[in-house]
Order: sequence, then structure tokens, then C-alpha cells
Amino acid sequence: MKTTEEKLKAITEDIRSKLPRLKEPMKDCYIDTKTHGICKILYLDLLNEKVKYSVLDEFLDFKEIGKKEIKEIIGKEPTILDCMEWLNKKEYKVELTGQGLLYAVIGKDHPMKKAISCRVDLTKPYLKDQSEEFINFLYGLL
Repeated sequence: MKTTEEKLKAITEDIRSKLPRLKEPMKDCYIDTKTHGICKILYLDLLNEKVKYSVLDEFLDFKEIGKKEIKEIIGKEPTILDCMEWLNKKEYKVELTGQGLLYAVIGKDHPMKKAISCRVDLTKPYLKDQSEEFINFLYGLL
């Protein structure tokens, strides 16, 4: 049985693979560097090959390096909207209500009466901040 953290990691990896724009080098994107491990990009200047990033999210200790220091671009944190786009690409019809219910139907042409749903906390835009119930819901749709 997988933990919620393992399920979140699997969902996040699948979302990033289906939405390549999340893996483009940009501000707030996570990278793996050769000397400092996992870091978050705070500033990116591809023209001058400079990247400013934080080490372990400690924003007071900045490092400035050339982009050659980047081992791998891990990607941005997926949001609720990214989750909806991901489900749409997986052939689910999705709808998010104003009350925070996310409906998903297998196949875009099926009637909504066969929808499954789960509550989403609309005050938390990032997937990583959502409830265990929502993570389990998405993991079941992998």
C-alpha cells in the first residue's frame, strides 16, 4: 500500500510528463543541480546563461551559477488547473464547481450522471497542498 506522499509523487510525475510546459526552465521551477541537489529557480537569464536559485528553499542564501550546473529540470508544482488539463488529456471530462467539487467522467461523451467527484480546497491552488482524499481520488484516475 502506497503512502499519500508516494501517490502524490506518482501523480505529479505523470502530470509533468503529460504537460511538458511544467518542465520548461522558468521561475519557481525545481531543478537538480550538480553541487547543491534539488533547488528552486528564483531568476533565470538564458541569454547570459545565469540562474539564481535557492538552496533547500532558504531564500536568504542565493547562489548564482551558469545553466551548465543544471543536471535535470524537475519542473513546476502542478496546480488544480493543471490537474484538470491532465485529466482532460487522459480522456476524462472534468468540471469544477464553484462549491469546490471536481467531477470526472471517463470518456468525454458520457453523460454527467456517471461522474465521480471529490472536494477540492479552492483556497490552495497547488496539488501538493490538497487533502489526502483528493490525492487518493486522482491516484485512482491514473
